[in-house]
Amino acid sequence: MNDITLSSSTVAKAHAVRGTAYRDIATHLDGSPEDETRLAHAEALAASFGARITGIFTNLLPDPALFAGDFGITAIGQLVDAATEEGDVSEKRLRQRLARLDPTHELRRLDGFPGLLEQAVTSEARWNDLFIATCPRDDGNSRWRSMIESVMFDGGRGLFLLPPNAALRSPIKTVLIGWTDTRQSARAVAEALPLIARATEVHIVTVREEAHGRMGGAEVLADISAHLARHGVETTATVLNTEISATDALLAEARRISADLMVVGAYGHSRFREWVLGGVTADLLDSSPVPLFLAH
Repeated sequence: MNDITLSSSTVAKAHAVRGTAYRDIATHLDGSPEDETRLAHAEALAASFGARITGIFTNLLPDPALFAGDFGITAIGQLVDAATEEGDVSEKRLRQRLARLDPTHELRRLDGFPGLLEQAVTSEARWNDLFIATCPRDDGNSRWRSMIESVMFDGGRGLFLLPPNAALRSPIKTVLIGWTDTRQSARAVAEALPLIARATEVHIVTVREEAHGRMGGAEVLADISAHLARHGVETTATVLNTEISATDALLAEARRISADLMVVGAYGHSRFREWVLGGVTADLLDSSPVPLFLAH
């Protein structure tokens, strides 16, 4: 590994911390036990930044495309009624939960069919600074995969994605930035800057299959490290020269430094390829034990 460290003054870092903040934080809620995990992280972040929380309660209605004919119309009507009633129960519980917090926080309920609900959530995400959700893995959260994809690619905001049952890491002390020379990485760092500025340690890495360049590949990190230094953020920049996959290299580095958060760009040539054929983004969503901050 090749390391370079750039430091800044305490005064500059304090100024950066004061100057960057999230004011509106949205968190996905669906009536499942994961709601408590998401709300706990949202509360911690809101307390840190003096932010307002908007809970986005998604009540997914049955897909009409699965039903046909007169019988199908009757069946879909009954299922919609049942889903609506179930949503009423969850909404009541969530409103009681939020009522225990600051009265400025809000719950918004979205009932919708597949394909339409995702668009409604994405619209809500755009006017918030940050969107909190759970990584869509095959454990009950996979049904929200298309919603996460929609917010990620069309929401225009950063996503704070939690592993299922993620323990609360507050405050976030150690941040790992996975950097590539792409628009997506730049977007991720810009959107995550309020969190990066408050971290005690910030490690920025890039993965190279073999060392090259005047600094063994570390020169690709010099400018972004200097940029963060001008925001008052001290970083340790490292080139990971490894033969294992980029995903495995990032996860190994996250374990080594005991990262509380991993910041990476959400990239891929197409949504279909990204989700179906894989890629670093999809692999991290499937396997990272560390909360992820993604932006596209």
